[in-house]
Amino acid sequence: MVHNAATMATVEFSGDWLPSCLSSPGTNMAKGGSGKRVQRPISASSSSRRFHTLQMGLKMLTSLKFWVAIVVVALVLGFYQLAGRETFSDLLAKEKKMSATHMGHTAPAYPKTKARAKIDTKELNPVKDEKESHEEADKSLKIEEQHAKESSQESEYHVLQMFTKAGNNRGLIDKFKLCFNSMMQKSSIRPDNGEILHLHLVSDPDSKAIAEGIVSTWLQKGLLKLSFHDPVQLTETLHPIVKPMQEKFSAGAKAYYGDSIFFLSVGMHKVFPSDTKHIVQLDCDLKFRSDIRELFDMFDHFESENVIGIAEEQQPVYRHTFWQYRNEHKGTKVGNPPPDGQPGFNSGVLLLDLDKMRASSLYNSLLNGTVVRTMSEEFHFKGHLGDQDYFTLLSYRYPQLFHVLPCTWNRQLCTWWQDKGYQEVFDFYHDCAGEVNIYHGNCNTPIPDR
Repeated sequence: MVHNAATMATVEFSGDWLPSCLSSPGTNMAKGGSGKRVQRPISASSSSRRFHTLQMGLKMLTSLKFWVAIVVVALVLGFYQLAGRETFSDLLAKEKKMSATHMGHTAPAYPKTKARAKIDTKELNPVKDEKESHEEADKSLKIEEQHAKESSQESEYHVLQMFTKAGNNRGLIDKFKLCFNSMMQKSSIRPDNGEILHLHLVSDPDSKAIAEGIVSTWLQKGLLKLSFHDPVQLTETLHPIVKPMQEKFSAGAKAYYGDSIFFLSVGMHKVFPSDTKHIVQLDCDLKFRSDIRELFDMFDHFESENVIGIAEEQQPVYRHTFWQYRNEHKGTKVGNPPPDGQPGFNSGVLLLDLDKMRASSLYNSLLNGTVVRTMSEEFHFKGHLGDQDYFTLLSYRYPQLFHVLPCTWNRQLCTWWQDKGYQEVFDFYHDCAGEVNIYHGNCNTPIPDR
């Protein structure tokens, strides 16, 4: 008997093998008495149930979760393989380090092997390397030249002294030697600091040779710069300026202070080049007990109209020489002692601000023969001490041109006027309180050794 294929199927089975879920009552299975299997037709409903059961099994095998789990496991295993088998702890540590880097706490670390590889694989170019080498050498040479130029442009502290007619003058030689050596020994101006003392000596040939012997040790040490100036040439330059002063402020052309050179300070700004801003002029009969740098520092204390720094005279010199003017002008301060009087000046130590002397229309207008004669007549004055007479006369009309130095920076030792009728007032002029910075052995007075 043949059944329709759409509704029938022939199945060989054993009831013992089928699971209980498939061997439920209502299935068309039977055993014969002999234990032989008997084939029986299966109905359409029974076949459908079994097919549905098989479908459920296949659905489980094709479940999305199942395959997702399989894919995740495969990806994890593959990631470990690609990452060099790093552990989860390694990955976590790396993640923390990268986070810190992005936060700006640490700089990214680059493998040293890569840096070496970059250096090792650098392409060499002999021609280019040689060119760069020459360029570096040229650059170094230029830097050295610039340094040498800068070191040669030291800050110069200019000092000027008159050292003339010293050939047979042992006393003058000894004074100059004491002044110069004490100045150098006390000075802190050194080339190590980019500074140097520049000594200008106004000397004739004989005096020049003597001076060179005295300063040679300091020159050899490189602690001094030395320049000589010819007094004849300077006199020719100064003569038009100082001629009227020579007539009024010297005892004659043949007198010691009669030479035009002793008025050099008056016209110094017209003699020295414009790049010389300041200069200190010193007599030879001095002894330094302090650093000359401190003297140069006083330029910083000049008022706007001050052109010259100078100390007051410490004897009643101008009380005597202005006697007629004082008699005609009772109560005048001219010639009176400090602190309220006008005792006049001593030019043993001079601070000359050459820039201000050049720029001062007032000062330059007074370098005039007519002005000199007019003022001299007004004050009935005839002096004999050169430039300091001129500065004293100017100060009585134009005190703003002068910055008064402390007496300790020109401590004058001369007492010649004490027994010339001025015993009662002498000490008012001569007293000088404070530690002495510079001794001035004027009128051949011995200077203390201390």
